[in-house]
Amino acid sequence: MNNEIKNPSRFYKPVSMASCLSLLILTTGNVCARSLDPGETETVTPGSAPEAWYIPPAAVLNLNGADALEIEVGRGTLNAQSATTAQIDAFSGATVNLIDSTVVNTTTNAALSLLDSRATITTSSLNSQGYALTLARDLRPVSIGSSATITNSTLTGELGGGAVTSFSSLNLIGSRLEGTGTLANGLELAGGHANVSAASQIVGSIHGVEFQEDSMFAPTEFTAQSHLTLDNSSVQGRTGAAIRVDFATPAGQAVLIDVLNGSSLIGGNGHLLEVVDGAAARLQVDNSKLAGDIDVAAGGSASVQLRNSANLVGNLINVDSVTVDSKSLLTGNVQGTGAGVIALDQSAVFQGAVSGVSDMSVNRGAQWNMVGSNALTSLNMDAGSVRFGSSEAFNRLDVARLSGNGQFLMDTDLATGQTDFLNVTESATGSHQLLVAATGSEPVTGAPVMIGNIAAGDAVFTLQNGQVDVGAYAYKLMREGEGLFLQPDKETPSTGTQSALAIAGTAPTVIYAEMTTLNTRLGDRRMTGNQPTAQSFDALDADGKKSSYGLWMRTYGNSYNVKNSYGDGYKQNQTGVSIGVDAPLPIGDGQWLIGAFGGYSKTDLNLKRGSAGSIDSVYLGSYLTWFDQQTGYYVDTVAKINRFNNDVKVSMSDGTQTKADFDNIGVSASVEVGKHIVFNRGYFIEPSVQVGAAIVEGKDYALDNGLEITSDETRSLLGNVGLAVGREIVLDDGSKLQPRLRAAVTHEFINNNRISANGSDFKNDLSSTNVALTGGLNYAPAAGNWQIYAEVGTSRGTTVDQEIGGNLGVSFNF
Repeated sequence: MNNEIKNPSRFYKPVSMASCLSLLILTTGNVCARSLDPGETETVTPGSAPEAWYIPPAAVLNLNGADALEIEVGRGTLNAQSATTAQIDAFSGATVNLIDSTVVNTTTNAALSLLDSRATITTSSLNSQGYALTLARDLRPVSIGSSATITNSTLTGELGGGAVTSFSSLNLIGSRLEGTGTLANGLELAGGHANVSAASQIVGSIHGVEFQEDSMFAPTEFTAQSHLTLDNSSVQGRTGAAIRVDFATPAGQAVLIDVLNGSSLIGGNGHLLEVVDGAAARLQVDNSKLAGDIDVAAGGSASVQLRNSANLVGNLINVDSVTVDSKSLLTGNVQGTGAGVIALDQSAVFQGAVSGVSDMSVNRGAQWNMVGSNALTSLNMDAGSVRFGSSEAFNRLDVARLSGNGQFLMDTDLATGQTDFLNVTESATGSHQLLVAATGSEPVTGAPVMIGNIAAGDAVFTLQNGQVDVGAYAYKLMREGEGLFLQPDKETPSTGTQSALAIAGTAPTVIYAEMTTLNTRLGDRRMTGNQPTAQSFDALDADGKKSSYGLWMRTYGNSYNVKNSYGDGYKQNQTGVSIGVDAPLPIGDGQWLIGAFGGYSKTDLNLKRGSAGSIDSVYLGSYLTWFDQQTGYYVDTVAKINRFNNDVKVSMSDGTQTKADFDNIGVSASVEVGKHIVFNRGYFIEPSVQVGAAIVEGKDYALDNGLEITSDETRSLLGNVGLAVGREIVLDDGSKLQPRLRAAVTHEFINNNRISANGSDFKNDLSSTNVALTGGLNYAPAAGNWQIYAEVGTSRGTTVDQEIGGNLGVSFNF
């Protein structure tokens, strides 16, 4: 026994111990001991008296449902199924296979001790007053090591759950390994490897896993680097850390810890990992969520890497290297030793403060959410961003050297001059965007506010989206000397103001687009030969025929590009449907038609930077048409009332959203005078003049960010001069086809509509001259009282372009 090495190498036993232990067993008076011959195979079945066994080289002992006392396996094989045994010692290349078995040791030795041997344990239980399991290797010139694969089993030991030394490996699959004594660890790794998977658990009364020094007597070449891999498994230290590195690691042999695929670390003292003076550890967390601190003593070192959506909530104390990437999240403060490095990459997020950290890189969509004010020596940005904390407090970032291309998200109170502040004390290079929080509130003074100081360098700083929305107006970025300032720009309205201008200016466009469904109604009647007369009205009424009443329906869609007076403009898309009825009037020598109609349209606005608006319009109207068939003159009059439901969603300069909705009423009317001139072979021209007017109710409303809007009445006066050219073609079967082309010039005369934003007035000028071109086609069957209609057109103007518009309809006469 003189060659046995004590703590921390208490698990090493030289091969010569086998003969000693065999002699002890054979000479114990109250123990029935049995030693197999080399190469012998023995099978023990239920009912046999328990014996102590020694299994020499090439011998095999099969325990099938039988009990046994202590067993030594010296290069032999033990197969136990549904068996119960006392302590098992295996050495010199022995093999132990346990299935549905129980090993109980009542001494301070291990329940199962492997020395340069291997074991496979399935659905079994190991319990000891010492360690449940030890895996070691002999300190001979050639180190071999031991291995054990444990599946769906439970291992408990009062001194510790298990211990693994250099060149040995433990595979724990769906199993529980626990140190139950007051001072017990769950697992001790002294140069060994442990692969823990399939919801396995390691639990220690103090630490879950403790990394220890390998044998003090072993040369460095006979020691190995410890490695713990957790895959969908957990480690818990009930009163201490989940994992502790408790020895001075050799140079270049930091212990390796991989926490993968939903694994967890639980420290009773709040520490996930503790590293002592002189020790080094590398922790990699992959696709797992952890909560707790990492504490590295002075003189120790640790690197931490979070990957693949890993999440760590806790402080990192004296950790010099931190990498957070692949959409991972680190929440907590990082305290380095003065030369610390933090790397954020691939949409990762770090939320916390730094101290003792020299260099930080923020790349490819990653973000640092600062907590409090911070200082760095070097900050390199590559498509990453830094947020200066929450809006409740203003913070400062001091950087000696800034480089790359990044974004800084800042808050500023323009009313008080308080602001987040970027201070570059040596030099700044690259191109950087400042995203300053927008607000609907109006600043008290409107004075410039300094938000940064750049000591030197050729860096370019710009505002994202070119401005900061503040109340009714925008603020622009100005650089003066070393200072970066936000300066009010009274020529540029804020995004909220521009959205209010768009909503107010859109209503007339909506109104006139809805009226286009009536423009060809009289042409429908002429084409079918059912134009009303005073005489035909009397005749129809007398004989009961209904050949001059009409029912019609039109659907329509329009797409506009509106350029407002501030140059930003918006897109406008409208769809709708109208339904009407009309009947002849028995008055005068001409032909009179009176009608009523109603409909619905929806208009969507695509505004600046993703802002949007919509107008739901419900309308009712009437029309009166006079047509003299003999001269070709006609007069069309239309009157209409609309109810608008307006909704606006504003995307501010900083990307935040605000919204408002309100209802209002609009009334409109138009008069068109023209002449239908017919030539030979069905050709015709139709010159016309039209005047339209509209007025939309003003409204007071507020965006939910505090921007107050007062919209005056929106007025419109529209003039139109046009000429249509077409032909009415009678087909062989008697049906009629009427293609036509119309060109027109339209002018909007009103240029002084106004809105007010936070008390500041803005001119909403939509006056415009447009040139429009429209093509249409009507078809009426020979023996029918119906026809179909289609029209498509476009226009170009100084303020409003109609990119495309179309109508499709059907009418019936009866």
